[in-house]
Amino acid sequence: MDDVLGKILAARDKRAVLRGEISKSGMASLSLNFNIPGYPKSDEKIHLCFQKVLSELKRHLLSHRILIDSSKEHCATDEAGDLFLVPILDGNCVIEEIKQITEKFEENHTLGRLLDVDITNAQGDPVSSGKAKTCYYCSEKPALLCMRQQNHSYTDIRKKINADIDKYLNELSREQICNDLAAKALKSLLHEVALSPKPGLVDRFSNGSHDDMDFATFLNSASVLSVYFKEIANYGFSFKHENLKEALPELRRIGLLMEEDMFRETKGVNTHKGAIFLLGFSLFVSAYLIAKQRFNYHSFVDLIQKLNGNLVERELGRKLYQTKQTHGEVCFEKYGNKGRGIRGEIQAGLPCVFENAIPVLERHLANVEADDKLLQKSLTHALLALIANNDDSNILFRKGVDVLDELKAKAQLAMDCFGEEDFENRYSDLINYCESNHISPGGSADLLAVSYFIYSLANYHS
Repeated sequence: MDDVLGKILAARDKRAVLRGEISKSGMASLSLNFNIPGYPKSDEKIHLCFQKVLSELKRHLLSHRILIDSSKEHCATDEAGDLFLVPILDGNCVIEEIKQITEKFEENHTLGRLLDVDITNAQGDPVSSGKAKTCYYCSEKPALLCMRQQNHSYTDIRKKINADIDKYLNELSREQICNDLAAKALKSLLHEVALSPKPGLVDRFSNGSHDDMDFATFLNSASVLSVYFKEIANYGFSFKHENLKEALPELRRIGLLMEEDMFRETKGVNTHKGAIFLLGFSLFVSAYLIAKQRFNYHSFVDLIQKLNGNLVERELGRKLYQTKQTHGEVCFEKYGNKGRGIRGEIQAGLPCVFENAIPVLERHLANVEADDKLLQKSLTHALLALIANNDDSNILFRKGVDVLDELKAKAQLAMDCFGEEDFENRYSDLINYCESNHISPGGSADLLAVSYFIYSLANYHS
């Protein structure tokens, strides 16, 4: 133990020498370290936490226009723990103001008194706030008093530190993951509508088979929906119940808000109703899965099916209200399983996505840095795979089974010769067929967005 204490004291002496060298050059210095009692002063988790806090501190300093000399920063782990030490460049703030700003950082941080940001002036003297710091453990008495009176055991203090660090790192992880999920959901909607040209669908250069919406309509709709994506991700990440069906009322509530905002923004035009349904469930399940384990396709399918159960029979097999039948109810009553639509697709675990679209995306994009041209190519191919295999209930309701089957056959012909000389003619024929017959495979467009979202997750979180 004497040997350990000697090493700790030697490490602190070395730190004093480093501070002295900075002051000899006529500069003030700033340092960050953790107040870790006992030994060891650092381990893998403490070091990771230190690096995260350091990043936050640097942003805090920069936001207050406090400049540091990054070329001369010292960041190391020794027997005294983790240390960051850096000279402060001359700026607008006097040294006492810098001390106050760093104190605010300590006071407002989740880890509070665990952090110790010290300021030394250009003469090598510590800059004190004159305030007695409270005890990290009890947050009531002065820290010096609790330490001298040994009011708290070493074991209890280390246990609290460990728990607080776990909580902090978990919160950071949740925030980062949910931000990423929300960004990927929005990205999937934007890439879908930007894909050009598309058969019967709105793209950058054409309204397809639509006279009530254009590219700007979709951009406006996606922007208002995006504010809900992180809310759904947060809900999925923090969901604790074993029975996923308990999440359905809250997911429906958020979904209804999204639909209301969409219709308000588009003045009554349905741009993303199917995407709201598909992406809402996919975001929730993905966040829930990532919070519990690594993301993978098999687990995603299993959870999406558990969440929805007998969705088709529950929502299409009987009338929920004594009102006019919905399009989905009409199709299911008239065409049976072929008319199950988006509900049937999600109840079955999104087979069009996993059996048709994602294999195409993997074939084009796996192990390749996707530029815009390659991404456009892969999404076009995936869209064809979806149209060729998806029993789009919107087309079924408006045009009937013969037109749906002919559309699927034309999409299959184009898909079969993808990358070959005859592809452009086949694809143009499909586009002309959709526009001349006013066909819009919007259900397949929604599935394309979800396919790209799920594929992107697998490449980042698996």
